[in-house]
Amino acid sequence: MNASLPELLHHHPWLITPEAHASLTDLVAASLASAAGSTAKEQDGAEVDDGLAVIPLHGVMLRRPDPIARFFGATDTEMVREAVDLAAGDRSVGAILLDIDSPGGSINGTPELAAAVRNAVARKPVYAFSAGMMCSAAYWVGSQADVLYAAPSARVGSIGVLLPVVDRSEAFAKAGVKIEVFAAGKFKGAGVPGTSLTDDQRAWLQQGVEETWAQFKDAVRSRRQVADGAMEGQHFAARSAFGHGLVSGLADTRAEVERRIRFRHLG
Repeated sequence: MNASLPELLHHHPWLITPEAHASLTDLVAASLASAAGSTAKEQDGAEVDDGLAVIPLHGVMLRRPDPIARFFGATDTEMVREAVDLAAGDRSVGAILLDIDSPGGSINGTPELAAAVRNAVARKPVYAFSAGMMCSAAYWVGSQADVLYAAPSARVGSIGVLLPVVDRSEAFAKAGVKIEVFAAGKFKGAGVPGTSLTDDQRAWLQQGVEETWAQFKDAVRSRRQVADGAMEGQHFAARSAFGHGLVSGLADTRAEVERRIRFRHLG
């Protein structure tokens, strides 16, 4: 069974902008009780119109999000991957467009979705467009397309990894609560609420973050020419992103991108 969103927020590597992570944390803390009883929001699949499959990738990206995450508009990366695979194998589809507006999300499911996009490229043209955000995990996925467009006001990039660990040991101590952890293996108890990380645990967590970051950068380099200086976790306005090689060009609207795709591939 997958961990819930509250558990994931502070004990799991994230491919997301820090601002979006902080906002999500605040939302969950403020609305947990009301969200628990909400109805799950299903992620839409591909919308196919005259040979063009448009696949939405909106909101925080999670693998099999729980009802609380769906309440906040999270996208199921497995459902998006399935939509990409189906569109790639559909003879009636001549091209694929990923409509992206996401600050990123969890690492789980992201490399697999990116690989599905890369595999689809071998079968038919794949485009990506963002009028809002195409950051972190969302950029990892979008970077695997043939062509990336962004609206002038869009934000693109944030090639980095975030792993927040909250140290509440002082707060527990002030409340008269002492936590003792019995664990086998010096890394097993890392991040238990009410405890502080050891130096070995910090080094281990940082190593994992660095490994994920390297994988992220390798995936981007395999498809785009982006300098190391533009892959330090920062995101850019679309024009700057174009200058750094993160996107192929600018387009004001998705409709404009659809017209370009139809002219080039479906005419």
